[in-house]
Amino acid sequence: MSRRLWSAASVLALALVSVPAWSQVQPPPDDEPIIDEMVVVTGMRVRQGGAQDINHFRGQSEAGQIPMPDTLTPEGLMGGYDLQIPGEACARVLCVTGEAMRANLPLSPADKILVGVGFNSSIDAATWKREPLNLVAVVDKSGSMDGEPLDQVRQSLRQILDQLRPGDQFSIVLYGDRSHRHLEPTAVAGGKAVIRRAIDAIESEGSTNMEEGLRVGYDTAFASQAGFKGVTRVMLFTDEQPNVGATDADSFMGMAWEASRRGIGLTTIGVGEQFDAPLATEISSVRGGNLFFLRDESDIKAVFTGKLDTMVSELAYDLNLSVKARPGYRITGVYGVPEDGLKRGDDGAVSISVPTAFLSTEGGGLMIGLAKAEGATYLPEPALAAGEKLLDVDLAYVDRGGASHAQQLAVAAPTQAPSAGLRLGHLLIDEFQSLHKVATLYHEDSDEEGAYQTLRRFDERLRGETDPKLAPERKLVGQLLTRTALLSGHAGEVPALGPAGLVGAWTIARIEGDGQIDLKRGDRLTFGDEDLTVERRKGGTFAEDPPETYLVNDTQLSLEDSELVFDYRLADSDALVLTHKALDLRLVLRRAPQPVATASVG
Repeated sequence: MSRRLWSAASVLALALVSVPAWSQVQPPPDDEPIIDEMVVVTGMRVRQGGAQDINHFRGQSEAGQIPMPDTLTPEGLMGGYDLQIPGEACARVLCVTGEAMRANLPLSPADKILVGVGFNSSIDAATWKREPLNLVAVVDKSGSMDGEPLDQVRQSLRQILDQLRPGDQFSIVLYGDRSHRHLEPTAVAGGKAVIRRAIDAIESEGSTNMEEGLRVGYDTAFASQAGFKGVTRVMLFTDEQPNVGATDADSFMGMAWEASRRGIGLTTIGVGEQFDAPLATEISSVRGGNLFFLRDESDIKAVFTGKLDTMVSELAYDLNLSVKARPGYRITGVYGVPEDGLKRGDDGAVSISVPTAFLSTEGGGLMIGLAKAEGATYLPEPALAAGEKLLDVDLAYVDRGGASHAQQLAVAAPTQAPSAGLRLGHLLIDEFQSLHKVATLYHEDSDEEGAYQTLRRFDERLRGETDPKLAPERKLVGQLLTRTALLSGHAGEVPALGPAGLVGAWTIARIEGDGQIDLKRGDRLTFGDEDLTVERRKGGTFAEDPPETYLVNDTQLSLEDSELVFDYRLADSDALVLTHKALDLRLVLRRAPQPVATASVG
């Protein structure tokens, strides 16, 4: 393709005015009034740290890919929902609640019961006020962050600044192949204009020495913590691709753990297509850590307008929950913490380590599967009287002041219909098991048929749920179903949805409009996972052009080399329309009868 069109992003990049490097900030002017304001959070909840979403997994699915299995975590999936488990009023800093329901998990058929263990607090949501925040933003400005990832970081920092208030303090550390303080600790009161200029001046360059960046960030936090009355927190913005200095998770986790012991937690904000989700998940699972991933502007607004106050508000540390099933049952799975936070005892009890509990507007917790005891496969399930003790939970934790607390809870057998939180948790565990199996079958077993059938069966179960809050799950499953149907030869059985529906070979049936393009009727476009190949018909054969990288979202297709941007519409599984309004060009394509094989993702 030879005609050129600058994308909106390219035009915007050309229009940006270069700003001098920002290495030192002068004392802030008194440009803003100091207002004594209170932030009121309704519906106060408690949630464990670590991964708070599966946005990276969702983003890859939106791009027409099947994500790797290690980019999906149950705690991240559950992090997008309020899974509050009802219980008695809590009179402590932190309490556990529990509820059981009959399980129906097709991929865990041995599980008879699912137990939800939730968290509660005595803190009054109507009067709670976040403590003043001393925030140290550590920003990866390396070459891999150039373009959209760094644009998202700048946009995030501006959004955070809008949420900060008098009494807060802000500083910025930049790292590439070297690290430095880009913005010295600056009071928000009277200093917003200075902070904004510093944010606007961030530019990309260098390799990725995340180790040095975090060291400078923590040094800045330690130095500014001493004279600050409030919470000090480091917020790391990165695509998690360190290539200079230490690159292993243990090094970063060690720094984060030591800083947490000194009262400084770490929030990791992931951006970019090259994001290393497994590495970030490990780092965020340490004491004082949590993790969010940003796909686009809507994620930025959702995270920083709705969750900034709570994501920096640690409630308790070193939670240890010992859970033991009554005789006749065994614990088969715990969902809500990484696997390395679980230990099984000789008596069948499971010890669960939760490094940090945060205040939240959405309740978190754990889901625990119970099956019949070992050796009882062909014996009846134990008879349970209504309200009979089913699971013992022992909780121990340390509050922010260093005091130790303990609680014992007996979870009773199901007596009534499950609460909304537990029922939703059951569905999300079903979804996690299904999506993880789909990704595993595809990437590790090369079983496209098995992946499609697994997803199709879960899609049928999801269709039985009418809760409008589940729209993100319907979209995610629909995208993956489109992709796996195409790969397994079932494309005609499901409606094409989003970018995944593009993958495969298409023949140009019509070219409409006055626009000129070096393609003709009968030529073929083959979309792989990342590349587009144009095949020009010459007699009874095709001459193949070199492949060209393309980018795609739900409505637009961008060809990077040709610099062409098309609107696209999948009329059905076998009809594709590409429109370029500026060029007065419309291509109507039909799926080729014999699809050309495409390379598998990953």
